[in-house]
Amino acid sequence: AMPPCFAVASGSRIGPVALGSRPMAVRRRSVVVQAEKEAEDVGAGLKAVWYGAEAVGKVVGATKDKPSGSAASSAAVAEAMAKNGGTLEREQVVALLKEDYDQSYFVSGKGDLAAYDPDCEFADPFVSFKGVDRFKQNVGNLGGMMEDIDLKITNWEERGDELETSWRFSCVLDLPWRPKLAAAGGTTHVFDPSTGKVVKHVERWDVEPGKVVKQLLLPSSKIPENRVEVFMFAMSDGDAFGMFLAVTPAIVRICGPWVAVSLAFRAIGLDVDGGPLGAIDSLAWWLLLAAVSGEVARFFKGIIGS
Repeated sequence: AMPPCFAVASGSRIGPVALGSRPMAVRRRSVVVQAEKEAEDVGAGLKAVWYGAEAVGKVVGATKDKPSGSAASSAAVAEAMAKNGGTLEREQVVALLKEDYDQSYFVSGKGDLAAYDPDCEFADPFVSFKGVDRFKQNVGNLGGMMEDIDLKITNWEERGDELETSWRFSCVLDLPWRPKLAAAGGTTHVFDPSTGKVVKHVERWDVEPGKVVKQLLLPSSKIPENRVEVFMFAMSDGDAFGMFLAVTPAIVRICGPWVAVSLAFRAIGLDVDGGPLGAIDSLAWWLLLAAVSGEVARFFKGIIGS
């Protein structure tokens, strides 16, 4: 029987699944191959978004405390493997995975991942790579940007040398426009028969990757509360004029002082025409004129910004 849906983020324990339960028959599955093919089919643009998010996560992660692992878990795993000829029993591996899921590990970055082989392969609809350290770094860094994490496990099933879970989650990202990210999918854990550890971690998302990326452009608030949210709403709608109207106050604040200094120089007979300064001066004048016109247009259209 399948376990009922339970909320991991609320702190409730995973269960009830009998440790070490084995299926009577193992049927062939194509989840791993399918997920790897999806990673190949994702466009270069979406892959660039993934790598960009990884880079941003590293920058953000450098300013935040890293989740600490448990030395006790690692020591217990090493001891158990030593006693069993270098192999972990399935019951032990499943118990370790449950402890990680209790901490929403692949979303929050918390967890020991003691059940994983150090060179485990990780794959999702965007990319695939090897190495537990890189995985922990990525989810730890990006997890530090997530708030209101809600992860629910909807299925937990062992089949031969695999464990498949299904889940859905949502969170709010700690960005100026506070986008809400929500998705459903599943994870296939493939065990190495010789060591018992997880050697493949393959995530599938039951939503197109492009739609997930688009969620990053939408503020969680239904009504924009500041200029950044106005800009992101306009960007998600492909509204170039709305994007411009959202930034006109910033343009006025930046170009206004420059134009004022330019006028003062001209009043005392100094001319900045020609050369790089002249080009910047002309650009500042045109941008200020466009921004003021935009503010007038915004006023008459009844678009009120904060």
